[in-house]
Amino acid sequence: KQWYQRRVRGTVVWWTAAGFFSATYSRALMRLPLFYKPQLHALCSGVGLFIGSYCSDTEDRFNKWLNHIYQVPEDAPLWIQRKLKSRVDKVDLLNKIAEELPDEMKMTPYWEKRLETATKQ
Repeated sequence: KQWYQRRVRGTVVWWTAAGFFSATYSRALMRLPLFYKPQLHALCSGVGLFIGSYCSDTEDRFNKWLNHIYQVPEDAPLWIQRKLKSRVDKVDLLNKIAEELPDEMKMTPYWEKRLETATKQ
């Protein structure tokens, strides 16, 4: 969890710095004083902060959306329940295949990460 928080903080700081840099660099290209109209720097940094926080939450939102798709309502028709169960069975099969690979070829597959997130909620 700690590495994830560092990654999120890094993303937010990077985008905020990118916003500040874009304001400063545009002033340098126009040969204006770098801190002419400082509210533009604050505005660009704020936009960068918003974009960074949005981007750092993208993977979580995507996983939540996928989990919502795979939830089966109890009153769903039987054919829908069977179809979604077959998808989960395919994921189980892919996990079994991934376990049989030699160690040098192993890497955590995306579907396994998605299922881990689904079971935590």
